[in-house]
Amino acid sequence: MSELTLNHTARLTDALERDLLRGALENQPNAHPLTSLKKAGQTVIAAVAAVFAFIDEVNDSMNKARAASSRFSGSQW
Repeated sequence: MSELTLNHTARLTDALERDLLRGALENQPNAHPLTSLKKAGQTVIAAVAAVFAFIDEVNDSMNKARAASSRFSGSQW
């Protein structure tokens, strides 16, 4: 529909209108509940994996900071 102008006097021919309607009907996504549930599950799994990756990264950074700090202060963590 982006090819159409906002001209109130413009008229569609029957063939063009049928083509536009056919295109709109063919481009509609299939809304299956199982597909939506799978996408939601994959999103939740990805979010949980990202949280664990963040925790691992923070743990690594803390270990490096402790190692660097113990060299300068001589203390044990």
